[in-house]
Amino acid sequence: MDLTKLSIGDKVMAGSGIALFIFSFFPWYKVDFGGPFGGGTVTQSGWHFFFTGIIPTLLALALVGYVVVTKVLDGIELPELPVAWPLVVLGTAGLAALLVIIRLLAGGDDGGTGVLDRSFGIFLAVLGAIGLAVGAFLKFQEDGGELPTKGGTSSGSSGGPASPF
Repeated sequence: MDLTKLSIGDKVMAGSGIALFIFSFFPWYKVDFGGPFGGGTVTQSGWHFFFTGIIPTLLALALVGYVVVTKVLDGIELPELPVAWPLVVLGTAGLAALLVIIRLLAGGDDGGTGVLDRSFGIFLAVLGAIGLAVGAFLKFQEDGGELPTKGGTSSGSSGGPASPF
């Protein structure tokens, strides 16, 4: 296990993915049911929200697994895909970040009471998700950073006249 093989993008992506996983257990929202006779506080973590909490956390863990498989473990090769792996990683991290940001903007379920407050966990999770996307972008640039072009070739020179379409 040689950690010197990790690039800056790998380190940022793995660290942010682990951070997002940890922050998914923190309280993202809280509802205070205060009243004259006490009441209480109910909190909701990232695991209370499927598409905007659980899915981004699992995507982050998958990207941490990708870093481990490609950089830390020796002799493992990933299968060929129609799209390059750096682009898949970038898209996955971007989706995870987008879903967590949507959860921050959309709020939680307060049961119609109107007393829902965002808690510190959602802000930390957003930072972790943004770090995940930044790490994936750095990795994308380190690996060449080339987006696919129309027609499947990246050189753009076919030898014939240029088509307007």
